[in-house]
Parts: sequence; C-alpha cells; structure tokens
Amino acid sequence: MVYQITEMHISPLSDSMQMYLVTIARLRVNGRPVPLLQLAEALSVSPVSVNEMCHRLQDLGLVVYRPYQGASLTPEGERWAHHILRCHRLWEVFLVERLGFDYDQAHEAACQLEHVAPNSLADRLDAFLGYPSVNPKGEPIPQTDGSLPARRLVPLAALSAGQRGHVVRCEGDDAVCAFLHEQGVRPGARLALVADAGDTLLVEVGGAYISLTRTLAEDIRVEPDDKRDETVGNRPLQSTLGEEESKVEARTKRSVNQVPLHELRAGQHGIVVRVGGKGPVKQRMMDMGLVPGTEVKMVRVAPLGDPVEFEVKGYSLSLRKSEARNITVEVLVEEAG
Repeated sequence: MVYQITEMHISPLSDSMQMYLVTIARLRVNGRPVPLLQLAEALSVSPVSVNEMCHRLQDLGLVVYRPYQGASLTPEGERWAHHILRCHRLWEVFLVERLGFDYDQAHEAACQLEHVAPNSLADRLDAFLGYPSVNPKGEPIPQTDGSLPARRLVPLAALSAGQRGHVVRCEGDDAVCAFLHEQGVRPGARLALVADAGDTLLVEVGGAYISLTRTLAEDIRVEPDDKRDETVGNRPLQSTLGEEESKVEARTKRSVNQVPLHELRAGQHGIVVRVGGKGPVKQRMMDMGLVPGTEVKMVRVAPLGDPVEFEVKGYSLSLRKSEARNITVEVLVEEAG
C-alpha cells in the first residue's frame, strides 16, 4: 500500500513515539501485528511500558493494538514511520559517503537527525545524494510516496563480466560472512565482476581485486546495475591476475620452493599454488579464500600440534594439519635489495 508523505515536521510526536512507530515497521513480517514482547525486547523497555505507549499511539490514531496479538500501524502511522525511516537512511548515506563516518557511527547519529528533518529537507538531501535506493547496509530507502523501490536481487555469480552492482546480503554461514566482510564484500558495498574463469571469479571491490570461488559467489546477493561498465571486465582473467602478480614481484624477490601448507614455519609467507583434496573439505578451504594466487601467512601451531592458525587476506583461519597438507604453497623468501 502507498501513502503519500506530505510536508511534515516531526516535533508533534515525541522521540519515543517515533521510535515505536519505526520499530513496528521494521519488525513486522507479512503485515502481521508485532507482539508486544518482541517490541519490548527491540526497544529495551519493559512490556508494561510498551503496553502503555501502544494505547497512547492507538488513541492518536497511529497504531491498532490487539491484546494477545500485538501492534500494527494505521495508514497515518505508516505515513509517519516511512518518513522517519526515509530520513534515517538518507542521513546514513550522507554521513558515510560524504563525511567518512563508519556505519555504526552514522547509524547512531542518524537516530538523532531523523527526528528533526521536515520532508522538504529530506527531499533536498535525497536529490543531493543522487536519489540512492539503499543505505550503506543495503537496506531500501522509502520513496517520497512511502513505497519501497522495486529490487532485483541476483547471486554475484550471475553478473556478467564488466557489470557492477552493490551487495545486499550474504546467505552463507557466519564464518563465510565474516570472511567476506573482512574482504570488503559487505552490505551496501559497490563491486564489479572483472572476469569469470569458470570456477573462479575476479571481483573489484573497494579499489582492490579479490578472487572468489563460484560456490562462494552464489551466496552473495547483489542488486545489479542495468548497464555494463566498459572500464572493467574487458581483459582476460589471467592478464589481470598477471598484473597483480607483477606488483607483488616488484616488492619482493622469490626463490621457488613449493611445500605443503602445514610445513610453513611461524611467520613464513607462501602463495597458494594448488588446492587438493576432495568434496566438502576442499570446497570449504576454497570458500575461505585459499585459492591459487592467494598469499598465506603461518601464524602459530596449537600446543599439541593441531590445529594450525594461518592469516589469509587479514583473516584468521584455523586448519588441521590433515587439511593443510592438501594445499601446496610457494614459499616467499624476501631478499635484501
């Protein structure tokens, strides 16, 4: 349902009332009422306080409260909630993209700014930012009529070479999502598929190149741009990787010495040459970034010899020796000069 957001100042409602309205809008699922216990937990208040506030908002015509079911928004309540949410997410975009705040700082500041912005200010901020459809976390920004923009989400692996988009969410397990976050592949991040080599994809994100297995890329949902960017994806994968390799060689000189990964000594670096093994074990290692061309550092061995801790692209990864034995690396030896 669409509700026209007319010019309004937020001051007639208290900050607390506004937080209730926008929290109900965020928590509801398929239009069902939000249980009061869930609302109390989200707002960190007692169920008694929630009950009292919901009755007050119902008296104002903003909420419908049904005992034992929960609270839902009236059309007027929807109008207020969409306005607050729109202001909040526009401020997040402004603070992150224009002022360099990190997301947590921007979110906290936006919680204050959302309460003082009339719709005319939100409209100008929207135009100044180029009418963004999502905030830095990939969450949709309501439009002026209260509707949410239509979104076409596809797996990262479905992009064509040269196509850009932004990350909406990761559907892998917690370890995989944490790894991707460390690499810059997080909700709201802009990226481009540079090249597709079948089982491996080369992706540009945050000005850096990372290689991902196709299986891992299937777990990343992105909202693609409609047009292909001719500045990326127009070179063979091996050519692009070769340029990245040249940059590394310009910093260090290597002696060719290939060993199983578990034979690295603490503090030693190596470049993954080959990933052996079979089935889910091999796939897990590749999904965590252990693909050919990746630099690995051996950090430490557990007191009993297992597991072994490695650093991969700034991410800590523990493997058993039986797993690390299947990975062949080229030991890096830095020489003076």
